[in-house]
Amino acid sequence: METSGSKPPGGSAAWASWVAFAGIMMMLTGVFSVIAGMAAAFDDSYFTGGTAGGDIYLLSVTAVGILWMVVGVVKVWAGYALIQGRTWARILTMIICFFHAIVDMITLTTQPILGLVFIALNIVILYAVTVRWDEAKTGMGD
Repeated sequence: METSGSKPPGGSAAWASWVAFAGIMMMLTGVFSVIAGMAAAFDDSYFTGGTAGGDIYLLSVTAVGILWMVVGVVKVWAGYALIQGRTWARILTMIICFFHAIVDMITLTTQPILGLVFIALNIVILYAVTVRWDEAKTGMGD
């Protein structure tokens, strides 16, 4: 017998919380990606430590920095839309998290800790938006 009008999150509300968490993490990792991209684009020695040529696998550090900034801006935008429960944001989130994880694998030689943290967060975000999306949409009020 229930005595109050409020219920703890359960079922679809719990999955909606996972999606909201994923949206917040998308925005947070997007901001960090922009900051890291700015550091790479404007100061090659920050990431390479003065290595010969300043290249990371066939790409210059500046090119990787610009790529990180673009991915970061898209992640912030998609994270905001994901919190609102937009289906297109879910699809974009899956694509951009996969792409961001690939970019982080390319740069693991220069910043291994940062790359591994970003890869782990992308995996958590992918889990949140791929598992039980229909229940999460119900919990968001759709």
